[in-house]
Amino acid sequence: MPVDPYIQMMLQQMAFRPFPSSIQEMRSAEGSSLAAMPIRPVVIGEVRDLTVPGPASQLPARLYQPLGDGPFPLTVFFHGGGFAVGNIASHDSLCRELCVSSGSAVLSVEYRLAPEAPFPAPGDDCYAAYLWAAEHAAELNADPARLAVAGDSAGGNLAIVVTLRCRDEGGPMPKAQLLIYPATDFVTETASRQANSKGYFLTGDMMRMFGEAYISDPTHAAHPHASPLLSAQLHGLPPALVMTAEFDPLRDEGEGYYQALLKAGNRAEYLPGPGMVHGYANMTGFVPAAAALVDQGAAWLKRELA
Repeated sequence: MPVDPYIQMMLQQMAFRPFPSSIQEMRSAEGSSLAAMPIRPVVIGEVRDLTVPGPASQLPARLYQPLGDGPFPLTVFFHGGGFAVGNIASHDSLCRELCVSSGSAVLSVEYRLAPEAPFPAPGDDCYAAYLWAAEHAAELNADPARLAVAGDSAGGNLAIVVTLRCRDEGGPMPKAQLLIYPATDFVTETASRQANSKGYFLTGDMMRMFGEAYISDPTHAAHPHASPLLSAQLHGLPPALVMTAEFDPLRDEGEGYYQALLKAGNRAEYLPGPGMVHGYANMTGFVPAAAALVDQGAAWLKRELA
């Protein structure tokens, strides 16, 4: 189908803006971009900022709790941004929506960013934060028996890494993983990367910039914690919902990961985003179809954590 008309209007406006030439420019522009983005209001119970211990430093985090008394299920969320931009503020609206619609508390974690902290540092941070959340669930008014991980784009990749490390290192396995247009392959030049490299928000130039920042050693590109789609060991993982966008360079590797999970004997579901572009989960305030997709993802999470 064609690009969603609400997104098409946004893309037409973006066409007149200069392309950021560096990651630092993207970080500098992030605040103003957030301020200009309409948000979908939701009624939430409580939001509070805290820090959680990481392997190298304390990590900023934000806890969202639904209305009610709890203990709630707990979803540990990792933000997108190419492993190089983004923070808990950039995904505040999405985390609020997931919290309200899923009935799960959400702990959003701000991991170290590349190029200052390239692979595997962000994954190390996310795994440490998840382990802390599992151990301290009672302090978060959460049920340690109902844990999930979630993330979009780079954050989807990091959510996958957490599940792989739980399996391999004996951590408490999440009951579900919600993967929103995840990055799963730093090696393969897929058809969607070629077809959607220009004009659809996330560009090929941006992806190259992010990739060079995150994978500072090219020999790491095929590592299963960088490119989980290339892993031969995808068995024994929790149920997953993989969401993609039709006009996203990452579409094929997201769908490929879903197929690989099924092939390895896992339970997985796939939710395509017709007419959507990368980043639609942060566009729910002005794209009704994006809001509906996020609600479907949250409803799946609610069922898995019931």
